[in-house]
Amino acid sequence: MSEERCVPIASIKESMKSGDKFKTVGVLASARLKRDKNNQPYWDLTIVDASGTLYARAWSDSKWWDIRDGEKKALTQNELEGLSSVSRQPVGVFGVVTKYKQRLQYHINQIYLLDSDKYPPESFIEKSPVPLEQMEADFWAIVNECGDPLRTFLHTLFSEDLWEQFKIAPAAVKNHHAYVHGLLEHTLDVTKSARAIGFIYLNKGLNVDMDVLTAGALLHDIGKLGAYSIDLAPQITLYGAVIDHIPLGYSMFMDFARKYDLDENITLAIGHIIVSHHGKKEYGSPVLPSTPEALIVSASDELDFLIYCWDSAYPADELSLSEYNGPAQRRFWKT
Repeated sequence: MSEERCVPIASIKESMKSGDKFKTVGVLASARLKRDKNNQPYWDLTIVDASGTLYARAWSDSKWWDIRDGEKKALTQNELEGLSSVSRQPVGVFGVVTKYKQRLQYHINQIYLLDSDKYPPESFIEKSPVPLEQMEADFWAIVNECGDPLRTFLHTLFSEDLWEQFKIAPAAVKNHHAYVHGLLEHTLDVTKSARAIGFIYLNKGLNVDMDVLTAGALLHDIGKLGAYSIDLAPQITLYGAVIDHIPLGYSMFMDFARKYDLDENITLAIGHIIVSHHGKKEYGSPVLPSTPEALIVSASDELDFLIYCWDSAYPADELSLSEYNGPAQRRFWKT
């Protein structure tokens, strides 16, 4: 398959309209065989490249080709049925953008299985747009602005093994920061926002514990280390599906706090931030934020999520409104 005129996934989502045709190369992260309301088979596909993720569909009349050994061969029915177990498979696809119920969809007409030696799957992994070196420097600068005991506690907690896991992890499977280094990027944005807000109220005379606020912001999503994994694309773990990141994070933090004999009142204050940071019980928090520090971290977390959703949305009509975003519960105005 020729790479001429191939476009990155981000460009397909940003600039193409209904009726536009596209050609791209990426990695088939998942392929799930489903049936429509007329019992006709179709494929739900997740295709990733370094610029983003494309959720697409291939209908029963789509053509599947195998050119991994240099010859173009049509896939048999048995080979197609085995696609559900495919992972890390580079593919080239031809598709078209369509619109259904005011939402853009991506339909794949032809799919080529490509040689992984020529198209290494690792080259298609999506990463944070922020340089890792910059984020690492910012993270430790913030930690060092804390006083003891929390400065030493955070340095000890984020030891080599945990730090290596933390800086690679995604912040979600989809919706926001769902890529390598995404958790570090999201955590930094939340912490910087929370600290800026905290200093405003501290300067007004409100009793805000900036060390507790900072530590709570840095640790608010620590449970995502157990809730998500990442290969070519983020995946939810069994623990993430049946327990979720908030109780996982609280449990991880409490284990660390006991191990390092952290002060009981500080432990309680940070633990409260972790369990309340989604702001509402219907959003997954078992309790509502009830301290200034918890209120500020929760608001900063929600803001970072919404700003990310706005930034990654694309105009879908002549009014420059995006498609409806279910998790954000709104359409975004993209002027």
